[in-house]
Amino acid sequence: MRALTGGYSADAEVVRHLEDRTRGFHRLEEHWPASKLYPALLTHIGEISALLETNRSDELRRRLAVVAGESAVLSAWFAWELGDRRRAEEQVRLVGVAAKQAGDVAPAACMTGYQTYMTGGNHAVGVALASSAIERLGYADLATRAWLLARKGEESALLGDKQGALEAIREAEDVYSAANINARPWTCFLDQARFASLTLSVYSRVREEDRAIDASQRVAAKLGPDTETKKLCVVQADMALAYYRLGDVAEAVRHAQTSLEATTAMAAPLGWGRLDQVINEFSGSRVPAATQFRTEYLASRPKTEPPSLL
Repeated sequence: MRALTGGYSADAEVVRHLEDRTRGFHRLEEHWPASKLYPALLTHIGEISALLETNRSDELRRRLAVVAGESAVLSAWFAWELGDRRRAEEQVRLVGVAAKQAGDVAPAACMTGYQTYMTGGNHAVGVALASSAIERLGYADLATRAWLLARKGEESALLGDKQGALEAIREAEDVYSAANINARPWTCFLDQARFASLTLSVYSRVREEDRAIDASQRVAAKLGPDTETKKLCVVQADMALAYYRLGDVAEAVRHAQTSLEATTAMAAPLGWGRLDQVINEFSGSRVPAATQFRTEYLASRPKTEPPSLL
């Protein structure tokens, strides 16, 4: 794009096209593996960078900086999924620079939210990162805040902090009720099914059985044939864990199988991580279906792990 733009400055139409394309990348992320989208996304970021170098309009530069940050958070996520620590760290820095130039705290808060998944299982750090992102964001975007609160709830539950988990997820539910998930590109994934699965994840882990049952019913009501493949990786694993803890092993295995199929298709580390937790639960079962699934899972799970960015 540098050769293409030369001394050309972007006009409002070009910037609007880049904004729309950025949203498109975030939506496609739910359907296609990172390996398919990553090269095109890097080209897209290069085009934005070239225009930032040549454009002199303050307002258009601000919009370009915003779209650079919105694109870089996804690029950092893809790099992490693909095991490229150097590029992931590079894109994390780009998010910070772009957010500062644009005066836009939301991309930086989103990036910190993504980093809660990149701790190598250190849940204390996950809670600290989520708390930092929530404080940094404030109420600048309600959908992002709801997601960050839910992530704090998940990490708190995994840490064994039941009170902290419940406080976070209840606030997340309150905030989500007023949120617009289309306000920023990265929250397009946070539809009612995915948000319900976040509440399910927390309530099942802290053994709030009635709330877990309610959340599982809300998830089931929102899933359908058009549900995005990447969403199924996590949502179905959360359903499997909840059903197992509720004592329905057959349903747990059914949901785990669907998660495994989606996770394999998407090569999604987040899916593998969730399924690892399901398998840990299944290890205590003597039910043949659970034993068989555990054997199948261990034979298909990748041996490599995504890098920790601590």
